[in-house]
Amino acid sequence: MSVLDDLLGRIVEVERGLREGSYVRSIVEANDAWIVDMNAEIQLYEQGRDGAGVEIMSYAPYEPVTIEIKRSKGQPTNRVTLRDTGDFESSFYVRAGGTEFEIMASDWKTQKLIKQYGRDILGLTDENITRLIEDYIRPGLVEKIGEIL
Repeated sequence: MSVLDDLLGRIVEVERGLREGSYVRSIVEANDAWIVDMNAEIQLYEQGRDGAGVEIMSYAPYEPVTIEIKRSKGQPTNRVTLRDTGDFESSFYVRAGGTEFEIMASDWKTQKLIKQYGRDILGLTDENITRLIEDYIRPGLVEKIGEIL
């Protein structure tokens, strides 16, 4: 096999990995803990925002009794965090496909929370997707392509 044939074969391999999404999928899977943390800790708990960037409290604010319970636990009451015991957030996981991924939750109250607050409670804001691309996907692709070529 000539040097050019070898190079062409590696270029075809890179093109296939990019087209099928296998490189991006492996990067997403390797960084699933960061993705979950961005959704659960930063967006929901610290900011009280869903994946669309909307304040969750605008959908359904806490009832006065919930505010008192959260206050007694030392939890924030000025925003909806979707955290009481932590069971919901600890059930988050990432399901990666060929060209996309989604954040899922396996807690028993997931469907109830989605019905009340919308599907976007499980998902990254545009800002965090950009961070994922810039901080993880782009460097990971550069490294992977460099290894192959």
